[in-house]
Amino acid sequence: MDKYEQFEIEQRALMRALETDGPSEALAARLKALYRDAGVVVALGPSNAVPRDEERPIDEADVDPDSDPSPDAMPMADDRDMDYYIRALDSGALTPIFAHAPWGEVSLRYEALVMDDKVCPGFRAVWSEPLAFLADGKADEGFNARIENMVGAFGRMVSAEWWRWQVRVV
Repeated sequence: MDKYEQFEIEQRALMRALETDGPSEALAARLKALYRDAGVVVALGPSNAVPRDEERPIDEADVDPDSDPSPDAMPMADDRDMDYYIRALDSGALTPIFAHAPWGEVSLRYEALVMDDKVCPGFRAVWSEPLAFLADGKADEGFNARIENMVGAFGRMVSAEWWRWQVRVV
């Protein structure tokens, strides 16, 4: 059984318990534990801050993170970019970009992500109050704009040519 199947089984069991027994402190603690990895994953393209040995052609679609070029046309990050992003994450200097008090303390951790069948560097932002984070995602109309602003600020600070994000619970 993979982690997604295990997650779905536990989630169904907790939802049944909520329907049957109603809310409780114990159930809230179990839900918080289940959603401990809920957060935003961000895939990053190459960084313009990383020196390149070779010049590669750059067109406007490459450097505009708001454009939506075809995935095959998007430049992909390499090992130098990955090292640069890991150092940026490890420094902790950019973590405050993702601060949002109702969601609790934030932590950023490096993850290699698959985007359009290609592996690229990225990270996961998780907050200490995952239930508050997820509740805002359902109820707050400004949620996507807030996340986009956070991710965009991070992407610009590390000079990423592009970035893509999504909310994940597992």
